[in-house]
Amino acid sequence: MANRIYLHIDMNSYFASVEQQANPFLRGKPIGITGKRDDNETHRWSPHNPIPRSVIATASREAKKLGVKTAMSTWEAKRICPSLILYPGDPEKYSDIMHRFNAIYRGFTHRVEPFSVDESFLDVTETAQDYLGAACIALAIRECLRDQCGERITASIGIAGSKVMAKLAGESVKPNGLTIVLPDETLPFIDTRDLQDLCGIGPRIERRLHVLGITNFAQLRTFPRAKLEEAFGRYGLWLREAAFGRDSSTIISSIEKSMTPTTPKSVGHSYTLPRDTDDPREVKRYLLCLCDKVAWRLRRDGLIARRVSAFVRFADFSGAGQQRAFREGTSDGMTLFKNAWSIIRNLADFTDPIRLVGISAADLQYGRPNPSLFLKEQKLTRLTHALDHLQTRYGSQVWSRAAALHTIIKPRSSGFHFDHEL
Repeated sequence: MANRIYLHIDMNSYFASVEQQANPFLRGKPIGITGKRDDNETHRWSPHNPIPRSVIATASREAKKLGVKTAMSTWEAKRICPSLILYPGDPEKYSDIMHRFNAIYRGFTHRVEPFSVDESFLDVTETAQDYLGAACIALAIRECLRDQCGERITASIGIAGSKVMAKLAGESVKPNGLTIVLPDETLPFIDTRDLQDLCGIGPRIERRLHVLGITNFAQLRTFPRAKLEEAFGRYGLWLREAAFGRDSSTIISSIEKSMTPTTPKSVGHSYTLPRDTDDPREVKRYLLCLCDKVAWRLRRDGLIARRVSAFVRFADFSGAGQQRAFREGTSDGMTLFKNAWSIIRNLADFTDPIRLVGISAADLQYGRPNPSLFLKEQKLTRLTHALDHLQTRYGSQVWSRAAALHTIIKPRSSGFHFDHEL
């Protein structure tokens, strides 16, 4: 859509900032929020006190200055910064703050699109009218964030004529930056950035572009369109448009989304095991828990799946996956499990330790499974309905299969209340 004005708002060191706002004793100290929430207290590292098997979900500004980065393993982060405090993540807290700042945004425009737990896009074309008005809105949002969320929680804001450029602008100055890219400044600005700075160009895409001789945006703009499409398909056309700072995607408000619901492409869960294991029984228990979680989400959203995919990641970080189709749609956890376990037995002989296991239900449609003619299955269906009522009221941890009674899946720090959803 032409002549739109977009804001991209990205919270700075979000999880760490929330914890420092809540706990004054953490302020000014290097802290790392671990990727999985733990029931233990803050981890105090020593040579005799092992570090939890996790990664850094967010590092505080103080930790970043000392070399700690997001997605770094906790043991590596401790090696780089021995004074680092590992702090357990709290997904409910972060989700609550997320809803709070998105409510602030909706006070300025109804066109708000949450992009992740700590960033959102806003279309302020009608309310701002011009870029000066957009800058005023950005400053007003900053004041509201400080008043309602706390002075430790800051955001970097980018303003531009497309979503892709607004995000690029917002990420160019951190922390607490405000960057405005006017339409006639788009190409000069984008040419100051590296290819990987653009959302949508990761390490693999960048390597493929380098093979074609493309190392910057100016070269990407002049590269033959047909060859880009040949190398990347329709994604090549998007890359070319993005090199000009153009992006055809728009923001649809939550009201508009509710009027035009779309069927999700897949529902899935993955989980990194507490330790690498070659014990099929342990993998089996975790897979059963994941399948029940996927099945619950299917039933909760009124969906059935006609295909299931299962995948594993080994200790050397290599992985494998396969999928299997059903004759009829299902939302039953045991059905998903039997098929997923059969797939994993084909993928892994358990001579190589397994690090991660995952499942995804796809080929979704709204509806319910066909009723069974067998009495036993009818009873199981009624039991499932009763358990679903309990989960709706008391949460997904309200019941467990006996086979998985002692198998605990810890929620991720960025869980949005739903741990490890895919």
